[in-house]
Amino acid sequence: MNILLLLMIMMNSLFAPSQQVKVFVKPEALKIQVGSSDVFDLRLQAGEGIHVNTRPSITIESQTKGVELSIKEISKSGEYLDLEKAIEISCKTVGLAPGEYRADFAVGFTYCNDNEGWCRLGKDSSSIEIEVVK
Repeated sequence: MNILLLLMIMMNSLFAPSQQVKVFVKPEALKIQVGSSDVFDLRLQAGEGIHVNTRPSITIESQTKGVELSIKEISKSGEYLDLEKAIEISCKTVGLAPGEYRADFAVGFTYCNDNEGWCRLGKDSSSIEIEVVK
């Protein structure tokens, strides 16, 4: 019984959302002309003793139809993400009529604990408000 409980705890920690790294967006809203694009800053904040690797690559995936997101610029410190600088994200609207939208997205990354010597795949979700104008 104790072994089963231990295995369940271990599996839960392997597949749980990252509590070690959080994603923040600035500004929290964009105003974009129909069919155009703009940029926003994405910051990852890591807990003490945690670093975010740049290999494998950090990914961003839009979960909103009509919104395309891509990483425009990323600052590195060796093989690690420079957490003092923002990741520049390009946001393009495709086929969206004028109006207000909430663009949800997921960010994927690999993070490591320097003190304990382990690495894990992490994922965090966020959103940005978009006003599409003529």
